[in-house]
Amino acid sequence: MNKKYQIIYADPPWDFGCKAYQDGGRDMLLLSETKYKTMSIQDIKNLPISNIIDNDCALFLWTTDAHLEFAIQVINSWGFKYKTIGFLWLKKYANGSRVYNFAPWTLKSSEMCLLGLKGRMGKLKKKNNVKGLVEETRTDHSKKPNEVRNRIVELFGDIPRIELFARKKTEGWDVWGNEVESNIEL
Repeated sequence: MNKKYQIIYADPPWDFGCKAYQDGGRDMLLLSETKYKTMSIQDIKNLPISNIIDNDCALFLWTTDAHLEFAIQVINSWGFKYKTIGFLWLKKYANGSRVYNFAPWTLKSSEMCLLGLKGRMGKLKKKNNVKGLVEETRTDHSKKPNEVRNRIVELFGDIPRIELFARKKTEGWDVWGNEVESNIEL
């Protein structure tokens, strides 16, 4: 039997379809599929997350605006209720200037980490003054800022927590993913 967690922190390997799009005559290839193995929305939704979540649990789920509709579907299918955008990461370069990534419609500078809750988790938060805007430097492809993990712990305290789709072990967090030695099986 797997351990039960009160915080689930997940950055799913969303499938962008590995499609190119036109931008002023230049082909732009979405590179996520070349960096890691992606999953379909249905495969993400079908993960047996209910086996590892406590009756009272918070889910922090990373998404891009292109996957917002699907991210809310994942939140619901995993047994949570969407509440809000927990964190908005405003990406910067090391020199402090803002990142602008190419996209089919408008240039992108941010990613969202949605918050879903299950049970009484909303009543268990420790603070109500944790900042949602995270202005951090973008480093490796798809690597999220460590500051978000710190703020999650600040918000809910030192309770059982796991990072899904993890790429490395982080102190104080259990992990599951295909690039790390996982603490659990899904």
